[in-house]
This record gives sequence, structure tokens and C-alpha cells, in this order.
Amino acid sequence: MTAPATVVMLHGGSHAQLATLDDPALRPYRIRPLHIRTAAVDDLSSADVVIVADRLRPDLLARWHVHILACLDRGATVMVYGENHVGDWLPGVREQPRPTNFWWWRTGEDSRLRRRADDHPAWGYFSERSVIWHYHGALTAPGTVSLVDLLTVDGETDGSVLLVDEHTHPGRLLVTTMDPVYHHGSGFMPGATQLLYSSLRWATR
Repeated sequence: MTAPATVVMLHGGSHAQLATLDDPALRPYRIRPLHIRTAAVDDLSSADVVIVADRLRPDLLARWHVHILACLDRGATVMVYGENHVGDWLPGVREQPRPTNFWWWRTGEDSRLRRRADDHPAWGYFSERSVIWHYHGALTAPGTVSLVDLLTVDGETDGSVLLVDEHTHPGRLLVTTMDPVYHHGSGFMPGATQLLYSSLRWATR
């Protein structure tokens, strides 16, 4: 019988992050919370899955960068959620901020988000609703697979809002400019809860 994955979440103690960690639906994952300010970096050393919660303070996250990358190098799965300035510390990843349209489906606008790589195994875990709601930036990372692209108003590809990398490192990497922990813990935004749950299923498969 395979032992369950050891899952940790790097968080900053915000109300949304604490509410997410307290979600009864996530208890089967036995997520171990690591506070970005007080936890020891060695606490990452035994993790099979590392979740970098969205909206962490960049100055506090900085001391964790090299240790998160070390997790990828030893074969762990790392998921980095939105607004964590990944372009500054994830090798090969470029991130550009984009304005957020929170309620495009209410105004009748085009989200300009498009599914990609329909034959990728990750789509066995993600529904379209879970990955098309809103975003805070566009990612470019050669060698990765974009699951959801953002288009410009002219219909050109602007970048990815959700990508996976299963080849650059011994471990697996998922990066998104969406912020599911914040919206799940805050109790609003259709799709955020689905993205959080789906990404955890993908990471622990």
C-alpha cells in the first residue's frame, strides 16, 4: 500500500489562507502549514508536495526561493499560486502583470482565456470551470505546457495563466496567475474552489 503524500503549504497567516487550511474537505490531504515568517526551511525537506499559497509577501518569500527549487530538484511536486512574482525567482519563467476583470461573465465580455493542450493528462483533473475565471498576469516559460492561454484583444497569444512543467526538473511544477487560496478562503469567486481542489488531486496522484 502506497503511503499518502506529505503535503505542506507555505502561507503568511492571512484570513483566507487560514480559512483554507481549516477547510474540512482538505483534511484527507493532512496539509502541514508552514508559516513563511516562523517555519524552518528544513521543514520542506521531507515534503512530497509543496504549495506556495498566493499573495505572499515577496520579502518574506525570498528566503524560501532556493529551498523551493531544491524540492523540485529532488523530485517533489511544487504548486505556486498567483501574485508571487515568479518571474523574479523561478528560472526560465517570465511574468507580466495584467489588469484583472473580475466579473466578465456578468458583463458579457470575452474572458480571452482559452484551453490548450487538450490531450494533456492534467485535463483528467481540471474542469474548464476550475481554470477559467480570472487572472493577475501572463506567464511565458519555454519548455512548459500551457493549459490555459490569455489572448490579446487582437486574438494573439499573450501568455499563459496556468502552466505545468514535468520535464525541466526531476519534480513537477504547476504555476498559475490565478489565486485560488485567497478566493476559496474568502468565500467568493466561482471556480476558485474547484481549482484548489483539482490541483491538489493532480499533485497527489
